[in-house]
Amino acid sequence: MKEKSGTFSVTRHFDESLAAKYERRIRLFCPSYDALHQMVISWLQDLPATADVLSAGAGTGAEIITLGASFPFWRFVAVDVSPDMIRACQARARDAGMAERVAYYNGRLQDYKPTTAFDAASSIFVSHFLKERDVKRSYFRSISENLKVGGVLVLADLFGDKDSPEFKNLLDAWLRSYALHGVSDEELIRDRMHVERDVDFVSESELAALLCEAGFSRPLRFYQTYLFGGWIARRVA
Repeated sequence: MKEKSGTFSVTRHFDESLAAKYERRIRLFCPSYDALHQMVISWLQDLPATADVLSAGAGTGAEIITLGASFPFWRFVAVDVSPDMIRACQARARDAGMAERVAYYNGRLQDYKPTTAFDAASSIFVSHFLKERDVKRSYFRSISENLKVGGVLVLADLFGDKDSPEFKNLLDAWLRSYALHGVSDEELIRDRMHVERDVDFVSESELAALLCEAGFSRPLRFYQTYLFGGWIARRVA
């Protein structure tokens, strides 16, 4: 199937074998991956006891499982373009005893039409794959439109100004950290090419502008590991 402009290839990135390896690989790429998800809990503690939460680009469901364990009456919708990731998320929710609390939509977030608005949404390591600014803006607007006014967005992505010296230092340190896990030279070269080819880095100021244009407050950064950042924003319009 031909990919739409501004998106990345589902089959290239999230085939069945990669879906099975994702839980291990993401922790090699982002050594504070689990800490990030634990940090999200504190930012969402003021939501209603029966909150509805949208997981955009849910992947294998890490934030759903983490939040579901802390908030036993929350309900979730997992949206992802990859059927393999949806199946992995379903399996994890079932194993965690959350099968009745999670609904699924296999497709683009922009095509998802919920019947009610959400109290919060998460987008973890998703939008940095969207390469055209209009596509990013549309994605963030879709999240905003699916939230209640005042609803919270937890966003985490790779970010940075590629022309700055800080970017090169952080990129080199990040990849050195990744290599320390015994990654082969061939795999390291392949993954560096993947980052350079498929990740669309934007500066924090540009990311903030895109979110504001999509109807969010100016985001507050609460997390950073190398080039991974995490922000909180609220729907204001």
